[in-house]
Amino acid sequence: MKTLLKFVAPILLLMVCEALFRLGIWEGMVKPESHAGTSVRLKRALNDPAMQKLDFVTLGSSRPVYGIDHEALARIALEHGAVHANLSMPGSHWMTVDVLTEWLAAHRPNLRGGVIAMDLTTFMYPGNGSYELAIVAPFRGFADDAVISAHVPFKRDEMASWGAHSALYQYREDIQDYIKAPLQRRESVNWWNAMPAADVLLRNAKEAREMCEFGVDRVAACDKVDSSTTEAANGLRHQCRELRGALAGQPDFAALMRQQPMPDYLQQVRDNIRSRLRALHWPRPPVVVLMPLTGAWKEASPLGLHEWTLSVLQPLVDEGRIRLIDATDALAAADNGGCQQYFDFFHQNDSGRQMLMDAVLPQIRAALYDDAPAPAARVAATNE
Repeated sequence: MKTLLKFVAPILLLMVCEALFRLGIWEGMVKPESHAGTSVRLKRALNDPAMQKLDFVTLGSSRPVYGIDHEALARIALEHGAVHANLSMPGSHWMTVDVLTEWLAAHRPNLRGGVIAMDLTTFMYPGNGSYELAIVAPFRGFADDAVISAHVPFKRDEMASWGAHSALYQYREDIQDYIKAPLQRRESVNWWNAMPAADVLLRNAKEAREMCEFGVDRVAACDKVDSSTTEAANGLRHQCRELRGALAGQPDFAALMRQQPMPDYLQQVRDNIRSRLRALHWPRPPVVVLMPLTGAWKEASPLGLHEWTLSVLQPLVDEGRIRLIDATDALAAADNGGCQQYFDFFHQNDSGRQMLMDAVLPQIRAALYDDAPAPAARVAATNE
């Protein structure tokens, strides 16, 4: 019996720790500047007594963090006696949409609708990498493993994927970092916790920098980045590596989508996205906004990616499951390739946000609030 107890006790202790971490015991000490910390901050703000009424949300990655006017959406909601919160987070992909909408269904069942803002590149792969596991960790439940594995399959020799099934493992590096400087972590947590919920959920990110020193319309703009020694150039070098890598391995999605059978990973992308959007039983169909892309990313993206993306979404439009606003080219007519509207190769600045919202805000307003919206249809947003 003693031998059996020595064998079983550590396993039971590990299971208890896993359950506690899955239930959120560590959330109060997560590094605020991390991916998980951003999610914890949103979750904490959503649980604030002042935010118990929630009617509409915006979901997506850092593209809508900077590119959508969250304050304008909040004002429009207020005009209708509603609350519209920004839940977009850097690094979010479709796994985050999966897990976060499941959390909202359980904790905010009266949600009326929302905006899901993505760009063409999020339709390339089933998942965005194992780092997205940190984003969903504070929101995931005990029944989410299958959903998460569809985006980040478990691989024994890739330790980062172990977090797909273990919250304890997912937080291991954060725990190690905490042990090194616990007082500093507590000070950081307390500073972020003092931020009002409204500032977390209703405010815009501010960014005035622009890209005209380098340009954003071609991958060749990275040659100017390489030759520059400025701090701005240093911050762009990793993006240039991504752009050049994407251009060098550029597949032809237009051809792949017509193969019989279609490649498995494309089928998985299509099926995951359609399944998620069909599962959103919001009173108002979700408004899917395809965010603008710089010319450099259009050049480096797979051939036919725009066509492929629309083929994934159009059946949902036809079914009335979503309303689609295609703003991919909304900034294409801007001077100098839009260099004044972006602060790097990915993200719009304040000017770019304003230009986009001039084009799409009336459509978002109509989709969320009109008493009798027009039949679901794809709307191409341009600013010419």
